[in-house]
Amino acid sequence: MFIAPMFEPGPHADKARVVYDKDGLKRESSAPCQLNCPAGIDVPSYIALIGHGRYEEAIALIRRDNPFPWVCGLVCTNPCESWCQRRYLDKPLAIKDLKGLAAKMVMEKGPGYGIPQPKDKHTEKVAVIGSGPAGLTAAYFLAWEGYPVTVFEAMPEPGGLMMAGIPEFRLPRSVVRAEVEAIKSMGVEIVVNTPVGAGLGLDQLRAEGYKAFFLGIGAWKGLQLDIEGEGEYPQVVSALQFLKDVSFGLKIKPADRVAIVGGGNAAVDAARTCVRLGCSSVSVVYRRSRSEMPAHFEEIIQMAEEGIHVHQLTIPARIHGSYCKVDSLECLMANLGDPDESGRRRPEPIEGSAYKMPVGAVIAAIGQSPNLEDYPGLGAIELTKKGTIKVQAPSQRTSLPDVFAGGDAVTGPATVVQAIGAGKRGAYAIHAYLRGLPLPSKFIPRPRDMVTPILMNYQEKAFIQRQENPLIDLDRRMHTFDRVERGLDEKAAQKEARRCMRCDICERCGKCVEVCRDKMGVAAISFFHAGESSLILKDYVHGLPHCIGCGSCVNICPTGALQLEEKEDERILMMSGTIINRVKLQTCQMCGVHYAPMGLIRNVDNLLIKNVDNQVVDRGTQRFHHLCPDCRRQSFAGSLAGDQPQPLPEDAA
Repeated sequence: MFIAPMFEPGPHADKARVVYDKDGLKRESSAPCQLNCPAGIDVPSYIALIGHGRYEEAIALIRRDNPFPWVCGLVCTNPCESWCQRRYLDKPLAIKDLKGLAAKMVMEKGPGYGIPQPKDKHTEKVAVIGSGPAGLTAAYFLAWEGYPVTVFEAMPEPGGLMMAGIPEFRLPRSVVRAEVEAIKSMGVEIVVNTPVGAGLGLDQLRAEGYKAFFLGIGAWKGLQLDIEGEGEYPQVVSALQFLKDVSFGLKIKPADRVAIVGGGNAAVDAARTCVRLGCSSVSVVYRRSRSEMPAHFEEIIQMAEEGIHVHQLTIPARIHGSYCKVDSLECLMANLGDPDESGRRRPEPIEGSAYKMPVGAVIAAIGQSPNLEDYPGLGAIELTKKGTIKVQAPSQRTSLPDVFAGGDAVTGPATVVQAIGAGKRGAYAIHAYLRGLPLPSKFIPRPRDMVTPILMNYQEKAFIQRQENPLIDLDRRMHTFDRVERGLDEKAAQKEARRCMRCDICERCGKCVEVCRDKMGVAAISFFHAGESSLILKDYVHGLPHCIGCGSCVNICPTGALQLEEKEDERILMMSGTIINRVKLQTCQMCGVHYAPMGLIRNVDNLLIKNVDNQVVDRGTQRFHHLCPDCRRQSFAGSLAGDQPQPLPEDAA
């Protein structure tokens, strides 16, 4: 089975632990956050680097899997946070915000991210069609592998959806431009105002020497509402066209009262843009309940704060108007019936519930598809029933052997980080194709490094609250296109990084619990089940009060997550960098050295001083408790010359 080189072990692979997945494939174990990142970023390692204040190293590590750390630090939908094990204690880590802070620190320090050295040098030219997140990511990784790459972009500026589809109050254009320049610095050529159409097709590019292609053309064709009156009025537009026009300078309010139909991120972005353009009444019309809106939760909250009303369980039925002007949107109230093919309950209109909503413009945001009519030069590429480009998973290969595709053109409207993941997979599949290797059949995120944990006490770990991303004031939000989120400052980021549980180190196997309970008879370590196969230390408030400091858990830990350290008169037990117990060491009354905790000495007595009939032989060892092992042996040897009973030395046992 071929594993893509993008997931080769990092420089400290010898320190990473090896497990087997459900398919029996040997791999390096990863934290849940990394496993659920579409780009496969080593989240715990870069968070630890941020916690240590090593921002350049953190960004370099992120860019091994994602060329857009700053963009994702601002607009990623952070699926990793949904799997953060910290959420079982209080709230997940602010992973997105930490990434954004690190990227900002590095970019503002200058002169940029630095240029990765190509791994090799190849002569085969690769063409990338479209300069959105998928296309630019593919170009980045292909250039890193050593291929000459040219990106063809139809619009006047590269960036795709990042530049033309996401409002500036969420993603400043300067951020996109900075990270595009970082990709260009690797030798990637970007040709703008050059659509691949009738005049420039794949066949012509093949004739010019291009050996492989990646299609990242996006999904810019808005789906129709399919209701009466939709095609009769110029005030009925698609959300993406509206956002694109505003992004390129056409900042004119569509009407005083506007209705946006849909519940996804494009709908929310369009609604919030209307507020900033001066619309007095902005409503989102959604056919299901508000809790089922697919838009990012934080954006929905911010939308409500800005005075945008959600008409839930509402189905648009007809657009009314006169003299080529919209004056109302006729709607029906709905109930939720049986689940449809998506698994969500189907909205069913309520008879006799029709009403008119007075509006002057309607913005349709119910989805998009790739507008392949604009790309006649792509040839006969096989499509899905939904009109998206059909690819083989996970290689992103299309029905044409030298053509690969990814992003919204394949998935339909998705997220920036999903497009980045697809671009990366496509790049390494193209590399395999050009080198005559089997196409990747499996992509497994692997740790890129093993960063030293941030040492801290368990109570400090427990009581650090999530550092929330501060927002600019509401009035400024509603009247400008200034970025809404201020971002974490360095002090807050350092604090937030310390909340990480370091799930990349602890494998959550539970062997420490078993040896403590079953072999030592102590049961000091207690975990609770977080999900089907994950264990979390149960008590970060009180630590391990029953721990005797024996170190059995440390010896059996397969990953080195548990560490034991002796410092002066203490024995310190640490789990993934968090001090979870301190026990006092006894002081030898003969030589003065610190040697073992009293709890351990007594536990050894109880375990070892028994005969085969399980009867206590002698408790005489207790008179040696004040001595270290060396002095105890000397004292025991001396007792052999006397007439007193000879206790069984526990060291011999």
